[in-house]
Amino acid sequence: MKKSFVFALFSLFIVLFLAACGSDDSDNTGGDQELSDELIVFNWSEYIPQEVIDGFENEYGVDVVYSTYNSNHEMLTKVQSGTVAYDLVFPSDYYVKQMVENDMLLEIDFDNIPNFENIANAWRNMPFDSENKYSVPFMYGYDGIIYNKKYIKEAPTSWEDLWNPEYAGKVVLLEESKEISNMAQQLLGNEMNDPTEAQLEEGFKKVKELIPNVLAFDAAPSSRFVREEAWIGHGYSGSAATAWLENENIDFVLPEEGGIVWLDAMVIPKTAKNKYTAETFINYLLRPEVSVKLSEFIPYGNPNEAAVEMLPENIKNSPGLNFPEEVIERTEWNLPLDSERTQFMNRLFQEAKVE
Repeated sequence: MKKSFVFALFSLFIVLFLAACGSDDSDNTGGDQELSDELIVFNWSEYIPQEVIDGFENEYGVDVVYSTYNSNHEMLTKVQSGTVAYDLVFPSDYYVKQMVENDMLLEIDFDNIPNFENIANAWRNMPFDSENKYSVPFMYGYDGIIYNKKYIKEAPTSWEDLWNPEYAGKVVLLEESKEISNMAQQLLGNEMNDPTEAQLEEGFKKVKELIPNVLAFDAAPSSRFVREEAWIGHGYSGSAATAWLENENIDFVLPEEGGIVWLDAMVIPKTAKNKYTAETFINYLLRPEVSVKLSEFIPYGNPNEAAVEMLPENIKNSPGLNFPEEVIERTEWNLPLDSERTQFMNRLFQEAKVE
């Protein structure tokens, strides 16, 4: 009798304990791998259409708490602060490397992401995550020159074209210091990923000379180009393609100095409470029929080869997606500077912006 009573109490304790642990998948080690009630996602603006989020919520019964940022620096600062325990974020390549080196990311369980097989081999095992432990490719593209053919009659060929005084008040620039520095260092013929402090100063002195032409610093300037407030700018290929969907005069080129190739990836911060649900969401985004919707919404380069096969021809031929191999070979991957030069660069950038 006493043994039965003790056993019953013990059984009840186990049931209650398991029920308490089942409210989320916060131990991040796999466990029972039950979906959580919510998923906290932090992403670039203009990157996932609401219908894709709605589709996941309806299918899996998970509430997606979705917020956006406009720069890698903003993303990293908020993730590091720990104010919000983001389950999934979308850093660019060199920030993935930085987050790995700072022990900020969880290793991904690819058993939960069978749709990873849709990722083209060319976009696996990238230099910033050579063993594909921490990241899943999302979209790729280029930093180059967006322009409106209605106002810019001859296609730009160099970063120097942005300094043309005829474009006063019509130039848009990206709002991240390293990307602005990359442009300036390429223009000056310096090594963009290993500049000296003197070269950084030289680069931002050049940027200060551009300020009279600058309409805005904007990571997502598509609407400015659609409305023709901006004529030309330093921006992402996807922003050009998005604007082109509404204004056929918009085009995109890579400058003769090179331009930048980049990849945004999906990663799971160590502070995440819902790792399995995040992996389920990643797998959902990699479904070809879902990934197609992403490319139709914002036509960046899509590493999902199964989805690319399904894309409409107009999306496949949008600006910034098709360049000759010799042009692509000129592009460079962006790499972070050490902390001392990064702080110096950030200060120079802020000084240039208020010039």
